[in-house]
Amino acid sequence: MDSVTSREDLPAWLWLWFPPLMLVLLVVAAPFGPEATGLITRSDHDPLGSGLAEHATVLVLLPGIAAGFAVFRHRHRLPDARIGWWVLMWAFACIYFAGEETSWGQHYFGWQSPDLFQSINRQQETNIHNISSWFDRKPRALVELWIMVSGLALPAWRWLRGSRLDPARASGWILPTGIVVPSAAIFLLFRVHDWVTGAGGTGIARWLSESEVREYYIALFLGLYLLSIWKRMRSPA
Repeated sequence: MDSVTSREDLPAWLWLWFPPLMLVLLVVAAPFGPEATGLITRSDHDPLGSGLAEHATVLVLLPGIAAGFAVFRHRHRLPDARIGWWVLMWAFACIYFAGEETSWGQHYFGWQSPDLFQSINRQQETNIHNISSWFDRKPRALVELWIMVSGLALPAWRWLRGSRLDPARASGWILPTGIVVPSAAIFLLFRVHDWVTGAGGTGIARWLSESEVREYYIALFLGLYLLSIWKRMRSPA
């Protein structure tokens, strides 16, 4: 599928074997009850603190952010320099994602929110996604749509047609290669379960509904997407 086996793209351990790791950890932890799965799925509002997924969300975004800025800096290597601006937009989106996920450092450094945020933020945190759905649910819905279309539907369509992305065209860089498929597929598993069952429940039904894990897979998709562009741009023609 596309260039997923090419030496010019990311190595298989990163895009094929790493994405299922969080899901495997959840499966292993599930028989031990909510205390065990909570080590992975807890949000920052839990009295015991954030779980692994929330911290990992920020960590997997950081390489993608760096890659996005590197691509923009060397955008003259791309078939159309305007692709660099598209990549820069996603790099800033990842900065927003990581910043909002940590309330711009408040979750780690524990400062008190300014009076303005305490008055307008529904969780009294230093972020804007808890102020309005226009800063949270609506942009997230667009990103989720991008993941499902570009990360699953279009790769499947190309596979059925036996076609590949053309690196000589802008679409060959704007659209992700097949390396994002595992991350997109696992994200879709969690998203469909949430659509069908909603939050709540017990056992597997409970941790499949955890928003922190869905957010982790969104971040992983974006990080791999930007890293893939950077890696292919640096590869010899």
